[in-house]
Amino acid sequence: MRALIRSQTKRSKWIMSATGLLAAINFFAFVFASGYLGGDALSGYVQEGHYFLCNHGACTEVGQSVWTYSYWHALSALGGIFLIVLELAIFITIGDIVLDFNTKT
Repeated sequence: MRALIRSQTKRSKWIMSATGLLAAINFFAFVFASGYLGGDALSGYVQEGHYFLCNHGACTEVGQSVWTYSYWHALSALGGIFLIVLELAIFITIGDIVLDFNTKT
């Protein structure tokens, strides 16, 4: 069974489009930065005052400021995805988005 959007207000379209665009730009910037830096802080670790970014088992030592940047950028990328899901739930709850579960495919 698939759910399709039966109706959606202009307000919800505008807000979700803006959030989606910003979240996508931030996510792809995070992917690019992680590739450039050799990994990300969420996959990395800190050991005895040394900071490491990791990606698929390969780790790169970086300074504390780079590790901190990577950590917060990773959280903001995940937060953008969470925000889209939260907005969708709110708009469905208040009726700005109406789903139709009775569709034939």
